[in-house]
Amino acid sequence: MRKTGILRMLFLFLIVSILLCGAAPEVSAATYRLTRTLRIGMRGEDVSVVQQLLKDQGYFTYHQITGYFGTITEAAVKAFQKANGLVADGIVGPVTGGVMNKILAGPSHNENTGDVYTVQPGDSLWKIGQKFNVSLDKLFAANGLSSSSVIYPGQKIKIPGKNGISVPEPNESYITHVIVKGDTLWKLSNKYGVTVADITKANGISASAILYVGQTIKIPKREIPVKPTPGPQYGELLDWWGEAQYVFPINATATVIDFYTGISFKVVRTYGSGHADVEPLTKEDTNTMLSIWKKHARLSNGSVNYWARRPVLVVVNGRKLAASATAALHAGVDSAPDGSYVNWRSGDYGPGINYDRIKGNGADGHFDIHFLNSIRHKDGLVDNEHQAMVKIAGGK
Repeated sequence: MRKTGILRMLFLFLIVSILLCGAAPEVSAATYRLTRTLRIGMRGEDVSVVQQLLKDQGYFTYHQITGYFGTITEAAVKAFQKANGLVADGIVGPVTGGVMNKILAGPSHNENTGDVYTVQPGDSLWKIGQKFNVSLDKLFAANGLSSSSVIYPGQKIKIPGKNGISVPEPNESYITHVIVKGDTLWKLSNKYGVTVADITKANGISASAILYVGQTIKIPKREIPVKPTPGPQYGELLDWWGEAQYVFPINATATVIDFYTGISFKVVRTYGSGHADVEPLTKEDTNTMLSIWKKHARLSNGSVNYWARRPVLVVVNGRKLAASATAALHAGVDSAPDGSYVNWRSGDYGPGINYDRIKGNGADGHFDIHFLNSIRHKDGLVDNEHQAMVKIAGGK
């Protein structure tokens, strides 16, 4: 009986301790790697890690780490996504999780913490820039590279800002925007064709900063120089991260020319952070695009591989860019409002947020256009097939 009484007391003590503690235990995020897709309603140590990271970055403002993914965490994730040029859906998926994992990893504790970094398998200049918080422009200047340069494992890359290595800031001008009712950093980034991170950096504010009517905001204006091509039939090879996404910003209309056939159609860039998500402008443009793949990407069983990569030229604002496109429409419904929750989306995407902004074009959702060094949204990796097509369009 005495033993039973002691056990009961221990059990009650444990219950009271849990109730009193309430908050999730503090976790060490330094060596943590996120692996699950996290969304509202979930719990776990990985949620606590995300909250701590977001708190350190200034996005999560709740007074304690809870380990529960609620509306406050969702809002913080969206703010983080907007600041990093990601789709702001409030879900920590492969791409958002990949960016967070880079932050969690921090600088490696080996020879790659000094002024020289040794390229590892799978590295790209963009990844190295993200790892050391250095812009591509500075990496190019410090190493005598360009957006078309190829790096290889074992290669030594100088890291600007480390041990006295420095390069001049890229030339950048600014325009002034006066905040009006309804303005957000995300809306301003779309309006002016720059990233949220560009705006916050120019103004010394965080992505969660509150804007007020009448406030003056500096908008950086990127001047991307025209690059020479091997011939008039080729497009400029522009790096996605430092160049192409500014020449072809969200809301821009462009003409896409199939490199092999010369057939063209018009598109609008409506989404995309790792590459350009675009939609045909009209029904005629949709039909023209699909006809190219129907004729040139038909499989032996008679079906059409709309995911087949093809080299294309993207003509925008008088510039002709080397790119690669598929014609696989996905993640949207033409008949439903953009941004609404739908029970079905094209491309077997199932229920979710409707990513279809251009209405009446006969296209459900959007399709992908890749540029030099762009990445897939599903996993944050460079698509080698797309890159091969981009280089064909660029004459390489």
